[in-house]
Amino acid sequence: MNVTGEDVDELSRHFWLAPIIGLFYGLVAGGLFLILTQVFDGLVSAVLVIFVVHGLNRFLHFDGLIDQGDGLIATGTHEKKLAAMKDTRVGAGGVGFGIMFTFLTIVSLAFVEQVSVRVMVFFLPLAMEVLAKNALVTVAALGQPREGLGSPFVKNTPKWHAAPSALLSLAILYVALILLYPWNPVYLLALVVLMVLTSSAVGAVTAAVGRKSFGCVNGDIMGATNELAKPAVLLMGMMGVVLFLLMF
Repeated sequence: MNVTGEDVDELSRHFWLAPIIGLFYGLVAGGLFLILTQVFDGLVSAVLVIFVVHGLNRFLHFDGLIDQGDGLIATGTHEKKLAAMKDTRVGAGGVGFGIMFTFLTIVSLAFVEQVSVRVMVFFLPLAMEVLAKNALVTVAALGQPREGLGSPFVKNTPKWHAAPSALLSLAILYVALILLYPWNPVYLLALVVLMVLTSSAVGAVTAAVGRKSFGCVNGDIMGATNELAKPAVLLMGMMGVVLFLLMF
């Protein structure tokens, strides 16, 4: 199947639907984590899940995370920082970003297995992937475009598209959580809202960093946002679950 520039342009105009793609990745991550934790401990299971998810997107977002790390530690003008981003050699910033944030995601996911509410072992990895895509939409909506693979998505995603993306994510996750754990719907709604806002905040902050450091949001920054949102969402979700357990 040949994908044309017109196809990419049309897809980019409906980028706010990206959380639906995240739902696919989330079902894979949640289902796999639930199965693996029946055999292995949480840490081994988390490593395998993250490896499979990266493999499904050919490590594209992980590559963006590394490239953004290299760009952020570079000094000089926006052009010099972007050149560091595009350099095929990986520097200290890329290694640091890749290791630290991937490790944080793995450890956060492994901790999910320690929660006594078993349903969260499936739900939180699912939410992680849905909301990583919401963060992607947010960074594209609030970013400045630049020529490159990510340009159509940033250029064709108006600021207001961040809202339907967040609402779509909220609907997907709230329905999933109600079906999985039909108890105390007010608390469940508050938990999902908190996680959605966290992912949107990651996208907004990354867009602001992109404007300041690079003068734009490109494909690498979008990929990095996808990975940066994952540990933030997991940690916020875990805080909400722990609070729930303490209260009830």
